[in-house]
Amino acid sequence: MKKEMLIIIALLGVSFKSYAGTGSANDQLKFFLAIIGLLLIILGLLSGVDYLQKNGKTMIYKAMSFLKEKIGLLRKYLNKVISDYFDLSYF
Repeated sequence: MKKEMLIIIALLGVSFKSYAGTGSANDQLKFFLAIIGLLLIILGLLSGVDYLQKNGKTMIYKAMSFLKEKIGLLRKYLNKVISDYFDLSYF
């Protein structure tokens, strides 16, 4: 919640009018959208890190069990293909 409040405060602090020496005064919307995009990317990265800290172990365990299951199925299929190829009984 602190991160969201920080972003809201930062957005309210950004001026709607940005005057540049070489640019036009109509670039304030582009500047504002660029700032919002940058802050949203930072928020997404920080939220992703928090999520991985909380749920990282369970995600790794689930991924490992999924891979072990799929590797086991491939081994069984390979054994069946080899036994059919050599006319051996499949056990």
